[in-house]
Amino acid sequence: MSCCYVLDLRLAPPGVAHHRYVYSILRDLGPRETMRLWSPEDPTLLMAQLQNHMRHALVWSATTDGQGFLITLHTRGAEEKLSLIDTLRRDHNTLDGRLVHALGHLAAHEWDQAVAEVTDIDRALRTHILLENDLLSPLGSAEAPEPTAIMRREHDDLLVQLDAIAEVCGQPTDQCHELDTWFGLLVATLSKHEFREETLLFPTWERVIARRSDRDALLSEVRSRLHAGA
Repeated sequence: MSCCYVLDLRLAPPGVAHHRYVYSILRDLGPRETMRLWSPEDPTLLMAQLQNHMRHALVWSATTDGQGFLITLHTRGAEEKLSLIDTLRRDHNTLDGRLVHALGHLAAHEWDQAVAEVTDIDRALRTHILLENDLLSPLGSAEAPEPTAIMRREHDDLLVQLDAIAEVCGQPTDQCHELDTWFGLLVATLSKHEFREETLLFPTWERVIARRSDRDALLSEVRSRLHAGA
């Protein structure tokens, strides 16, 4: 992989937003070409903006000398593994898809199929919540204490809802009519939670992980736990 472009944002044209300036160059890079950016500011916001432009296809890391940041980034190739944050985002999307399937069964009063789908969702969502609590919550507690505390409280709320749903699913299927009410509440709660988490915490986690020497081991642990709970 070659480094084809080095950009010093301290020399960016006046009045031009940094993310637009970088994107105007980044979008023309090939899949195996690397860009290096010098930034005088924390790159979290910049990279979140660029990831939105590039549909979360960027792989990046950052180092600092205490006075600025050197960011190395490239567009993920087809053979490259997902980053840790993209792995979490994909698991969110997978959970959302399973929720839609379950809602379809509930709307059709297909109770047996709904209970089976909801039981699988319960296992997958608990796995996701616990790995975020165990592995990722400590990463954000110092730099983003309030969003981390909110995430933990919302996780507790989701676990309470899952317990209530599990109790309903344990009843005979002809008595599962409360399931659609509880499940509707879970869907609404999870949708808001995922949005807040991806907006407020994912950028912090991504920045912290990019600076860690053990990020590959952390990614392997996350993938292993998600696979076990799938």
